[in-house]
Amino acid sequence: MEQLRYWLGFNLVRGIGPVRLRALLDYFGDIQTAWEAPAAALREVGLDRRSLSNLLSCRQQLDLDVVLARVAEA
Repeated sequence: MEQLRYWLGFNLVRGIGPVRLRALLDYFGDIQTAWEAPAAALREVGLDRRSLSNLLSCRQQLDLDVVLARVAEA
């Protein structure tokens, strides 16, 4: 369940679909590490400027515990 919050977070990032998410997982090894990765490392994976900006913005704005709670209530 701990990893689910990060899966949900990536699902909310515009521009991160299955192909980019697979590249992130291959590079970082797990979803949490990919979510918490610094911008420079995310650029190394090949995220374009828009996707990177969207990811960084979502990380700042989203409270993954709240997102997880909302899903659990649904």
